[in-house]
Amino acid sequence: MKKFFRHPFILSLLIIAVFIFLNSQGWLKIPQDIFFQLTAPGQKIIHQFSLKFNSLISFLSSINNLNQENIKLNQENQELLDEISQLKEMAQENEFLRQQIGLASSEPRQLILANIIGQDSSGLGKYFLINKGAKDGVKEKAAVISAGNLLLGQVIETTNSFSKIQLITDPNSRINALIQESRITGLVRGGRGLNLTIDLLPQGKTIEQGQTIITSGLAGFFPPGLLIGQIERVISSQVQISQTAKIKPVVDFNKLEKVFVIKE
Repeated sequence: MKKFFRHPFILSLLIIAVFIFLNSQGWLKIPQDIFFQLTAPGQKIIHQFSLKFNSLISFLSSINNLNQENIKLNQENQELLDEISQLKEMAQENEFLRQQIGLASSEPRQLILANIIGQDSSGLGKYFLINKGAKDGVKEKAAVISAGNLLLGQVIETTNSFSKIQLITDPNSRINALIQESRITGLVRGGRGLNLTIDLLPQGKTIEQGQTIITSGLAGFFPPGLLIGQIERVISSQVQISQTAKIKPVVDFNKLEKVFVIKE
């Protein structure tokens, strides 16, 4: 008999049977109640810890979701900014083209739109570089203008994809011009910095401040009617053979971004 009770499996079954019998008789309620009272504080702590732990997991999960959403929104925002930037560039280009439609000319002109990609590093206003060249139809000696029929210079060198433009402010620049109001002809020269003068104006002719200087078309280097600037003041004296006047350019060369090459 003692050997029978020493068997672990049999002993376990017996203990379980005893507990089942005692529970069915209601004799375990008091011990259960005491056990629950003793363990309740610990269970409460465990339960609260479990709730907080689950809340922490949910919070961390929401942070991760927010980070993913933030990354997605940042990507979308960058894409939108890029699209807005492109639309602004297109709008500026369209406005530039729209203004150029009003180019005054006796005959239709074919224009090549180009971007300025470099300029005279000396700051003397001699030349700039554009991103269009021979493959785009740009030729040497072609006139270069800005929106509104404003003369900027002339192509002096081309490669396949780029061109060098001599500005009208270059000291070596010479342009046959005339005063639009009086039709008096003269020769426009570049100077230091962004200065322009017109000389070889005949003596005895009235030259007034604010009069408009345009290309005359003589010698065939520039088409006629391109706007150069306005008379700022007469700087010659009566003892000279001809009159000379300082010209205020109508173009702000420091703010140029896009230009037109007149296609020949």
